[in-house]
Amino acid sequence: SSGINAEYGSIKVPYFQATDLKVCMPIYGMIGFGDIVIPGLLTGYAAYFDTLAHPGETKWYYIITCTSYAVGLIITYIALMGMGIAQPALLYLVPCCLIGVFGTALKRGEVHAMWTGRAGAAAPKPMEDEELDT
Repeated sequence: SSGINAEYGSIKVPYFQATDLKVCMPIYGMIGFGDIVIPGLLTGYAAYFDTLAHPGETKWYYIITCTSYAVGLIITYIALMGMGIAQPALLYLVPCCLIGVFGTALKRGEVHAMWTGRAGAAAPKPMEDEELDT
């Protein structure tokens, strides 16, 4: 006997069609390590800037950066489902985060302080002509 059940005459093996596999193994998108770390650096900086520039107040930069990241993820998954192929998540995440942070800084008049990292410092005044000649 060759190990095959003589009563049935063959070995029965389950067969999966492509539609069956979608139920067992759903298609999903994968976020890479860089897709978390790079926006995370901006989120950490936003929280740091909030703490220095507005101590004791609501951390609006942090909240807006986290919300912008969530919006970027939603856009990434919509693009993934719409195009049916892998999408570079940073293509959507970084602009969403930057628009949120710098839009807030623009509204608050803190773009220079945010860019230079000098929370609470006034923007430098332009040099006078006499100062340039000396």
